Amino acid sequence: MIPPCPRCGKDDFKKSRDQTNHLNRKHKCKPRNIQEDRINEPVSVTKSDVVPSSSQKETTQLSIEDLANWLANLEIKNNPSIISKKIPKTNAEWFNLIGRKAEISYQSEEDPEAGPGPATQVHRDVEQQDTISKESAQEDIIFKECPVGRDPEKPHRNRSLMSKWVGKIPHPDDNPTYAFIQPIAKPEEYKKLRPKIKEVLQTELHKKDQIKSAIVALCRYSIAKRKSDDTSEPTKVEKYHRGNMRPILLKEDIEEHITKTIGEIDVQIEETLKKGSGYILKLILEIYIETYTLRRALVGSYNPTPPKLANKKCTINPDNQGLIDPETNKPSEKCLQGALGAYFAYQNGHTDHLGQRIFRAKNLKPYLERVKLDGIPMPTPICPRIFNKIEEMNPDISINVWEWKEETATPKPVIASKNIYIPNSCKIENCKHNNPNKCQEKRTHVIHLMALTNITKTEEEKYGQKNHFLWIKNPNGLVFKDTVHHDEKHLCNRCFQSFPSENTLVHHQEHCFGLGEATQRVDLPVKGVNDFEQFKNYSRMINAPCVIIADFEAGNKKPSLINGGKPRLISEQYANSFCYLVHWIDTGDVWGPYLYQGENATQEFVQRIDQELIEINNVLAIKHKRIVTEEDKKKFAKADTCWICKGKFTIDTEEIERLESKKVTKAIASEKAKADKVWDHCHITGKFRGSAHRDCNLKLQIKPWKTPIPVFFHNFRGYDSHLVCESVGCSVNTHQIKVIAETFERYKSMKVGQLKYIDSQQFMNNSLANLTKNLGDDHPITSQHFKDFTPGQISLATHKGIYCYDYIDSQDRFLETELPPIHEFTTTLKGKISQEDYHHAQKVWKTYGCKNLGEYHDLYLKIDVLSLADVWTQFQKTCIKYYELDPSHYVSAPSLSWDAMLKKTGVKIELFTDMSMHDFIEKAKRGGISKASVENVTVGKDWLSPYNEELVNNLDGGRFSKTEKLVPHLGPRKDYVIHYLKLQYYVKLGMVVDEVSEILSFDQTNWLAPYIAFNTEKRQGLRIPLKKTSSSS
Repeated sequence: MIPPCPRCGKDDFKKSRDQTNHLNRKHKCKPRNIQEDRINEPVSVTKSDVVPSSSQKETTQLSIEDLANWLANLEIKNNPSIISKKIPKTNAEWFNLIGRKAEISYQSEEDPEAGPGPATQVHRDVEQQDTISKESAQEDIIFKECPVGRDPEKPHRNRSLMSKWVGKIPHPDDNPTYAFIQPIAKPEEYKKLRPKIKEVLQTELHKKDQIKSAIVALCRYSIAKRKSDDTSEPTKVEKYHRGNMRPILLKEDIEEHITKTIGEIDVQIEETLKKGSGYILKLILEIYIETYTLRRALVGSYNPTPPKLANKKCTINPDNQGLIDPETNKPSEKCLQGALGAYFAYQNGHTDHLGQRIFRAKNLKPYLERVKLDGIPMPTPICPRIFNKIEEMNPDISINVWEWKEETATPKPVIASKNIYIPNSCKIENCKHNNPNKCQEKRTHVIHLMALTNITKTEEEKYGQKNHFLWIKNPNGLVFKDTVHHDEKHLCNRCFQSFPSENTLVHHQEHCFGLGEATQRVDLPVKGVNDFEQFKNYSRMINAPCVIIADFEAGNKKPSLINGGKPRLISEQYANSFCYLVHWIDTGDVWGPYLYQGENATQEFVQRIDQELIEINNVLAIKHKRIVTEEDKKKFAKADTCWICKGKFTIDTEEIERLESKKVTKAIASEKAKADKVWDHCHITGKFRGSAHRDCNLKLQIKPWKTPIPVFFHNFRGYDSHLVCESVGCSVNTHQIKVIAETFERYKSMKVGQLKYIDSQQFMNNSLANLTKNLGDDHPITSQHFKDFTPGQISLATHKGIYCYDYIDSQDRFLETELPPIHEFTTTLKGKISQEDYHHAQKVWKTYGCKNLGEYHDLYLKIDVLSLADVWTQFQKTCIKYYELDPSHYVSAPSLSWDAMLKKTGVKIELFTDMSMHDFIEKAKRGGISKASVENVTVGKDWLSPYNEELVNNLDGGRFSKTEKLVPHLGPRKDYVIHYLKLQYYVKLGMVVDEVSEILSFDQTNWLAPYIAFNTEKRQGLRIPLKKTSSSS
């Protein structure tokens, strides 16, 4: 028997194919018994043989009392209030009315005698409880697995892999009409929705191991349809809203999938309702849960080729489907073996299954054992040591590994093989291998692999990386768009540089293969586009709008773990407080300092800085009008060069002639004809900065929510970055995090949205105590904050405080009312403090009237932040005075010094655009000189044994002596690259030059000398130590 349609109830299907065609037809069937705002309540009837109501919609609204009066009293038969109501006409309508009459007329009477029989009140109470439980059960959400049919929104090809669950949403009286995420009237109904969906997905995950799922909501809308007589009537419309399909590999993925899907469906509902569509959401009728068996995740490490990479048509993807690993009896994860096997299969003419650029690995079994992979882990991580081991076991192959970025559609080489030649392949007797590319044989097979990386999560919630390797059949096609010239490219297998012709590649390889082992892909500037290096960062000539100066203090929690071995855990640090201020550089205003002491200090800091950023941008959004003075007008009129780029203003000669014809003086005409001359003013203070080109003026714009705001910590790279990273995920800009990392643990800078965290110690590599001491009495920000105190109190605040770091192991320490003894100020890193330092701490406690250690701590932290603000302000003024650059725009001293050099010298340095020039210079770079001295040693003691040269008495020296070194010698040089001045010196000493094969000519000037001389002169009187090293940065 064929089951009826689950939607419309049609049950006259003769074959299952009829039902399938019915479900898949273009115009879908409508659910039966659709009623507008109908309340579905459980009904209790007395008889089981009551005729069911018609499947048509209800047509009568006449009450039973009105009907009885109308039939009994003909005098009121023509009463319009009754006639206007619909009277039953068909049998179905009469049956429906009689059924409703039976339901209403049945009234159970209470029995005053509560006996034990079935007709007693006790029995009726039990029946009433059963009725209530059934009623509540009908109001709950129940998901049932139903026939698959077709996906309501997106038909799925592999319907055999699919399961579909349908849950009908109950509609009690107070069910909200619109609220999928945050219900308005009855949130408990939607609280039931999440656990029910989760239960279904857990069931499917248990059955299928790994699934991908989508959730669909069926909603009923009402929209007014206009008739021909200009009247309108409400029409019911049903729409499906579908969430994205997501893979679910673990139970922990279910909650995230439900949360994201609910948000996606809610957005679709909002899109339907807005923009004057006229739709009104009435009900959310049903929820569909679709699950599919995720077979690809079960077949080792297979990944489909990304679309943009597939479009290049240069890779072969080995599919491990159907291969069983004999060692584990599980699907094979040896995709590296498949990729290498695909290469050798293609070399041997096995080109089947290449139409879709996918090799079925089971068809390549004869080639899978071609490469020795003993001891190589599968799946294989991207590690140079592993691939070097493969090359050692297989002397005839060389492997290069690439990674692919689908977002930018660019390949990136990650492993460049150093094994270009076959070991011991030189056939020249007593050869010293000075030029290996001419005496040793190259490896026969150079294989390029593409690694696709997936992030995986284990059941223990540990994240890992899984790679899938593709064979790059056409490496030249991979770099086809390296240049704007879309001609055939020829790739160098060593440095990954592409060349337009094979001749240029061969010429390049003569130099490239003779270089050292360090290989990298070189991106050269384009001639005529970016082939000159000069100062371009004009926006860094003006002050940053403001800077945030901050600092953390941490407590030391005693460790509960005992670590074995030499390293030991001394303490676990946690942030217990922070302080920060906002310094507006142009106006001199200071917001703060703001101080916090308590639990979750790092999280509180991130949230407060986010809030502070809103206030900063509110200020930046206010554009102050320019302040015009007579003196500024004169400066503007006299200026003939741009104060930003120092370039001359252009003059429109035609405009001068036009103005002179109107009897305007030549001077005034020339001034007005300077079309690109504009008034440049500060948008924070309104002050005149100078006359500028229109384009230069636009480069100095300050844009709210875009201009970076620096946040300075002293030693952010080594310490404070760890504390910030603990809670940076709480920031509203957590999706915009970028770091400049030295290592996995040390960040030179971290950008979180508009905020740019910088380490001030990268500019001034000294302790804050020494930097504060160098300022002398110049502490404007500290003095302004303590302006209500006496000069003696202010002088204490201008010195670095003394703090008991290791003593603070809990918040309770802050309640102590006395300064700890001197031995408690001893720290693991710095050791004991002097008696003089302890007296200073006692003086600060007494002078500022600290009542407990918490107040002393707050004062110490506040003085640290104020001192750093004074140090940075002084350093900033020095840089602007000497170099016209604000260091707040930079990350470290080298980047600042580079721009300062370019700006101060005004030099334009020509860059290499030809790879052969680059290789020529690289070949001239040589390492340090080693000297091998041999002394004549004789044994002068009779009691010593005779010398035996086979005895090893210098293990390290003997091992290192076998390493190839650059040794000065008087032998011949061939293909030797040398500067002409040194060559002249060698010729003077007696060297004979036989042949000059290549010459690279260039112009050389002492353009850097003025910059070095300037720094040497200015460093003598500086108190801030950075500029003492600016010449060498």
